[in-house]
Amino acid sequence: SANYADLAEMYLADNTYDVGTVLMVGGDKEVTACQVGSRAVGPVSEKPAHLMNSQLEGGTPIALKGRVPVKITGSVIKGQRLVAGPNGTAQAAMGNADVFAIALGSSDDTDVKVIEVVVL
Repeated sequence: SANYADLAEMYLADNTYDVGTVLMVGGDKEVTACQVGSRAVGPVSEKPAHLMNSQLEGGTPIALKGRVPVKITGSVIKGQRLVAGPNGTAQAAMGNADVFAIALGSSDDTDVKVIEVVVL
């Protein structure tokens, strides 16, 4: 049993990122903020239930599975598939390519907001 709901792994990021920022492989280190059309690795985790590679000095915990808050750009409907969006956010998928999560909530707000998701 655990108090939190995601499995995360530490990666070296090229910057300090807020919880919920979606990262991809790239940048000066291992990961950087995702962009539209990229393949998301996952969002920055706040309190992982299980943290792999926890001894990595200067690492950033990235949620690989489970329930976490994620920054989302554009409107989203509960149950929608999510893909990498602009500037470290996720956005609703138009197809099945590179889906990394499913929204657990809805929002009509088109600005950046944080929604709980399930990382696949």
